[in-house]
Amino acid sequence: MNILLSSGLAKAMNFTSNITSLVAFALLGHVNWALGLTMGVCLMLGAFIGAHSAIRFGSQFIRPIFVTAVVILAGKLAVDAWF
Repeated sequence: MNILLSSGLAKAMNFTSNITSLVAFALLGHVNWALGLTMGVCLMLGAFIGAHSAIRFGSQFIRPIFVTAVVILAGKLAVDAWF
């Protein structure tokens, strides 16, 4: 499976889990709607820009960004765990 297809499938699975979580928390009355809607708008804007960049520039553009994000997140997790 190439990186573009993998990224697309990951986004679909993430969307599904987010909708499921939203329904569960909304039923329990634990949703901050203003914060959630603001985050949702920003997420959609980022997804729009990312999807159009992936389609326009291909995997040569996506792979270095993906690897950089993974290294930064791994570093943050390591710092949080050890310090």
